[in-house]
Amino acid sequence: MTKDSHDKLKIPLIGLLAVKNFMINKEDLQKGMSQCSGAKDHQAALKKYFLFNKLISSQNMERLLQVAKAFEMRQKEFKFGAVAIRKGFINKSVLKLALEEQENDIKSRKSPRLIGDLLVEAGMLTPKQRDDILKLQKRLKKKTKSTFDQEENKNIPDENSSRLEEDEGILLIPEIIDGGIKLEISKDFMSAFLTKTESFDKNITLAQIHEALFDKGIVLGIVDDKMILGFINSSGFKKKSFRVAQGITPIQGKDARIEFFFNTDYLKSGGFKLDGTVDFKDRGETPHVEEGTVLAEKIPMLESRHGQTIFGDQIEMIPVKDIALKFGKGAKISEDGFKVIAEVTGYPKYSLSGHVFVYGEYITEGDVDYETGHINYDGNINVKGRIKAGFRVKGNDIKAIELDGGIITAQGDVIIAGGINEANIYARGNVYARFVHNSKILCMGSVVIQKEIVDSNIDCSGSCVIENGKLMSSIISAKMGVKARNIGTEMACSSVIRVGNDVFCEKELEKNRKKVEQLEKQAEQHRKDKEKLKQKNVAVQKKIVDFAHIQDRSQLEEKELNLKISLMEKNTEDYQAIAELSKRIDTLRANAQKAEGILNACFDKTDKLEQRMKKQNREIKILEKRRDKLIDERTNLIAWTKDKPGNPVVIVDGVIMPETRIIGNHSEKRVMDLMRYAKIMEVVSKTDDGQNIYEMQVVSI
Repeated sequence: MTKDSHDKLKIPLIGLLAVKNFMINKEDLQKGMSQCSGAKDHQAALKKYFLFNKLISSQNMERLLQVAKAFEMRQKEFKFGAVAIRKGFINKSVLKLALEEQENDIKSRKSPRLIGDLLVEAGMLTPKQRDDILKLQKRLKKKTKSTFDQEENKNIPDENSSRLEEDEGILLIPEIIDGGIKLEISKDFMSAFLTKTESFDKNITLAQIHEALFDKGIVLGIVDDKMILGFINSSGFKKKSFRVAQGITPIQGKDARIEFFFNTDYLKSGGFKLDGTVDFKDRGETPHVEEGTVLAEKIPMLESRHGQTIFGDQIEMIPVKDIALKFGKGAKISEDGFKVIAEVTGYPKYSLSGHVFVYGEYITEGDVDYETGHINYDGNINVKGRIKAGFRVKGNDIKAIELDGGIITAQGDVIIAGGINEANIYARGNVYARFVHNSKILCMGSVVIQKEIVDSNIDCSGSCVIENGKLMSSIISAKMGVKARNIGTEMACSSVIRVGNDVFCEKELEKNRKKVEQLEKQAEQHRKDKEKLKQKNVAVQKKIVDFAHIQDRSQLEEKELNLKISLMEKNTEDYQAIAELSKRIDTLRANAQKAEGILNACFDKTDKLEQRMKKQNREIKILEKRRDKLIDERTNLIAWTKDKPGNPVVIVDGVIMPETRIIGNHSEKRVMDLMRYAKIMEVVSKTDDGQNIYEMQVVSI
């Protein structure tokens, strides 16, 4: 049998066990596998071969089959536990307890129950969860009528229920084996120990110990024969145990992680404390780093290693995950690829897409108006004046004295020393100002206003706080709640306040989805354009081949004619025939020259087509990179919003006027009468049949 054909055959377990326990040698196994190569059932064929050639006795063959069957069962049991852990149904401690209970059944010589049955009885698994795993392992037996009858009367013992049979090679621990030796197995089935009893037979042989271990199913990690002989010949090991087998210890790996050396959330969007105060006022300092500062370091993942028990059963570990170290403008990767380093002096930022940036600062000493024009700076912007109507400012953290009709797009925070009037703000951080009039604000953080919010529309993932003033005639959506001194006046229109729901993230995810779709459409169009160019190039290439053949034929025919003319000049005076041949040569040369011109044009054309295809490839890669960045942002945004559950609460330490509408995630309340010093929050209670009932509850403060 060749090596290749041998590799393609899966050696049956009885063959491996027979070699391991010195019943046959490797050559016998190879011959047997060669003889059985064409069989459908290799194990049955190998069994027949061993018995027919009297390589293994029928008694030992029964032992082999028995142990092999036990191994298969044990393998499935451990895999059952691994799947249950991976699915989150149980943890390792629960599995260990179930294995210990199964072991107690073994010790008391009971027929041990399957792990799944034990876990269901203990209430750790539901029958459906157990059956789902068994179905995954293809071990779920189809229920018959009698099975259903048995389930209806659980108090009647079921002789046909799934159990491990005592004759399947499962060890009884401890146990006296041949030669007056006590065999002990560790509870995790990772170690086997031998101890000499008073009846120890010093004449026991190495082969007898191997056979005794084999009879008990111990096939993995058996120590070297010299060590076993040392155990036999030693005068010790009557009280101290001798480790005769050791399994392969599994190692649970660790996911890769990134450790940041700056505050990645230094201006947190906040909620409310129990006493009603806002938890983000103590914001901490804005981080600032020098060039060369290490900003982040990747801790590599530690690969998991599967283990094996001394019975040969595999112990599966949970796979680990890697993570990419990403960086953008102002940052660079270290030579070893595990650190992100500041490339410039500035302000570090961790973006929603998972990239680390370092921003510089742009300062304008006056207003943003016709003199400055729009400002678009990839960094922090400090406007020491007003942002006037119609002018756009785009950057990271943006500061200004006033925002008077301008438009701000910020990847970080917006801080306005004065007021925001008839303006539009988009920010992925927090927004701070003295007042807000007739404006729209959409932000990922909190909106903190000192004096008042009037006739405005605000959506934020944090809190909306009017520290010392009032909220009037506005529509507010704040995931982490709203706090104001007063809400409404007698003359103002009523306000609508939505709390607990993340409108910002909903809008961002929808915007993200549309951008991803648009980028995919653009990339697909470029792929189609590239394919058209490719087809054109194929046609030009074919034309090149055709005209190259014309050139080749012309040159070949010209050589033949020149040879013919040379012979005719020596042997004949038929000048007319020679002239005709010369004329034919001139025609061939003209055709070849014409083909040369066409070929040159084709070569130029194919070069241009290939350049255009390369350009299409570059465009596709750029679009795919932008798409992947958006997908990363979407993933991180979903994770971010899940980590910060909403807080559906409105706190008023002054007056809240009638007709104010407050909407939670599952309920809403319209204020009917004037209220003072109130906390309105969504609460849940249960009905007698376990159904949830949500309502907006009012509590005095």
